[in-house]
Amino acid sequence: MRNYTTKLLNYSAEYSNLLYSWLPHDLSAEVVVFLPDACPGKSPLPTGTVVKTKQSNWRKFAVSDCGCGMLLGKSLVKTQDFDRALWDQIYKDLKANRGKLGDLGSGNHFLNAYESYSNDLIYFLIHTGSREESVFVEPLVDSPERFDAEFIRVCKWAEENRLSIAAMLEKRFGTLDIVMDRNHNSFEMLQDNYVIIRKGAVKLMPGEVTIIPSNMADDAVVVRATGEIESTLHSMSHGTGRIMSRSQAKAHAESYDYETLRDRIYIPDEISNHSIKTEAPFCYRDLDSCLKLIDNLVVEVERFSPFAYIGHV
Repeated sequence: MRNYTTKLLNYSAEYSNLLYSWLPHDLSAEVVVFLPDACPGKSPLPTGTVVKTKQSNWRKFAVSDCGCGMLLGKSLVKTQDFDRALWDQIYKDLKANRGKLGDLGSGNHFLNAYESYSNDLIYFLIHTGSREESVFVEPLVDSPERFDAEFIRVCKWAEENRLSIAAMLEKRFGTLDIVMDRNHNSFEMLQDNYVIIRKGAVKLMPGEVTIIPSNMADDAVVVRATGEIESTLHSMSHGTGRIMSRSQAKAHAESYDYETLRDRIYIPDEISNHSIKTEAPFCYRDLDSCLKLIDNLVVEVERFSPFAYIGHV
């Protein structure tokens, strides 16, 4: 993309020219916002990107894991009462549900157990999406009405998927209070034929809260939007983003100290070091560095420290 009439808003730590190089060459947009987690991927738009456009064929940029999001739940169980055997059973429950509602999936999708800095209760963060359901959306990019209807259906499936995982947690750990559930792969229709596409970005209005996690071993924060959030098309980062591709990560993974990681973060034995090598902590940006880039957009409300992880089920 080399449209110099486009308004580019860069809240990331990357150079604008590099960010432009990640965009599809045939994208025509009025505004493009890059958030701290901006990074290229397999999707048409980079993760951590928000686009305002009236391009007639915009739907081809809105595909890929439609409805992916994060659900934060608060339990009544204290961290000192965390039962590793129950966590192992959650892994087995998730594995048994592959391909059905309650499918955590692989890639960067995860289930984390957190301790709040402000209390001693366990919080669970579920990050997953529509899994294989998104394949039904992509063939419909040239059929707007069918595309939109299927996209909505798949987003609803993704929401129900996260709720199904929350129900699994309730079965093992008791009552779970849903703090938030936010979709970060979506589109929003505006007046005058404009549309906002959010890829790896949540819609956030002033006063609303969302969660920004970093990696499996480091903190996550709940943040509240200020009035300045309007400058990002009412959008916020869904994480800190990758600093290296998965292929690059494989080269670093051989020397990484997984035993120290497992001493700090409980990971079921069935999840091998090999399976998580492209999601290891060194693959992701630092949380506090990212928060500095958006300190006018949000204020920190609550911070969490992870102590258990499930991924690559």
